[in-house]
Parts: sequence; C-alpha cells; structure tokens
Amino acid sequence: MGSKGGQRMPRQFKTARQINKLKVIEAAEKLGVSQPTLSAWEGERKSPSIDGLENMADLYGVTTDFLLGRSDMQTQDFKQPISLQALPAFHGRPVWSATYGWLLVNAADKLLTFPDGHTLPFSDIIGELFIFAPPFSEAEPPKEPPLSRSEISMQKEIWLEPIFPDSDLRRELRGWYQVKDRFVQNEYGNRFYLDTYGSKWLAFSFEIKL
Repeated sequence: MGSKGGQRMPRQFKTARQINKLKVIEAAEKLGVSQPTLSAWEGERKSPSIDGLENMADLYGVTTDFLLGRSDMQTQDFKQPISLQALPAFHGRPVWSATYGWLLVNAADKLLTFPDGHTLPFSDIIGELFIFAPPFSEAEPPKEPPLSRSEISMQKEIWLEPIFPDSDLRRELRGWYQVKDRFVQNEYGNRFYLDTYGSKWLAFSFEIKL
C-alpha cells in the first residue's frame, strides 16, 4: 500500500525476471521459494524478506532499488552516468555515450545496439552512459534524447532515424514523418509501425544534422 504522502512506485520484480528470460517456476527454483510465493511477490500480494529481495537482485543482476521501483529513467539524474547495475531499468530505451553515440539498451541479452544494427555486450562498454547527450559532446548536440513511445503519440510530426545496417537505406529513410494512429509516415509513403519502435527506428522532436 502506498503512503498517504505520495504514491509508491510499482515494484519491478516481474520486469526483472522477464528481462532475464526466466519463467516463474525457473526463477522460484533458483530463489529457493515456491512458485505461488514468487507470484505473490510479483503481484504485490506479499512482500519478500530482505534476504529474498537481495536474492532476487543477485539472480536478476539488478539493484534492490530497481526492484523496489526506486531506480528508473524518471529518477535517474541526467547529469550523472548510468551505472552498469542500473542499465536493466533502461531496457528498450536509448542511452548516450561519448564513445559510441546513441545506443539502444537490450537488457534481456545484456547488449547495447548501435544505429547500424551491430551490438556491444554490457561487459565490453568503454566510458560512461547517460540519458542525455552532455553539452558539446557532439558537433551539434541534440538538446533532448529520443522520444519515448508514449511521447510520439503527442507529436504531429517527428524526425525519424532508422536502425538499419545498410547506411544507404538509413539515409534514404531518415527524415520528417507524420504521426498516425499505429504508424508514422513520410511524404513518400514510407511507414514505420509503432510496435517496431526501438528495434527498427528512433524518433526525435528535432532534425539531426550529420
């Protein structure tokens, strides 16, 4: 139950398990608890003990703050680097690196995906990751990160950056797109569907200069 002074952030027990591609019965066995017990934790019908919480953090490779809903994109200070332990909280979202540029977080496979499609394991990351591109980190740094999927629906038009290995195709398809109900479309009729956001394309509210 949330306190009267404010609303508690939802717990991330189920999200952390799903990121690690574990079924309830598999995770419960590894945690040494029954399947109904883990289901009750995930459904917030029961609270785990401190040991249970720490065991989940160890198993899922996340922090206890993340499990308790205290560590996500909304609470991350954009001026501070994202720790490796906090990266799972950014699953499916873009992050910025002065070394690599914009990357997409795939916490399930512990990979970062580049705009050209190739990937980098979390363990091989060099340098720090941020929510925003720090000032002067690029020749013309964007003042905002890519839009979230929910933010796209609030726009009439977005600047689209495709995530394809083919650089010629990326150049051909990047540009301004009109936002529709289930997709975005440019003046030439090219469409990108919202359910592929993050895996096939990223959206910005400004034009990116190359």
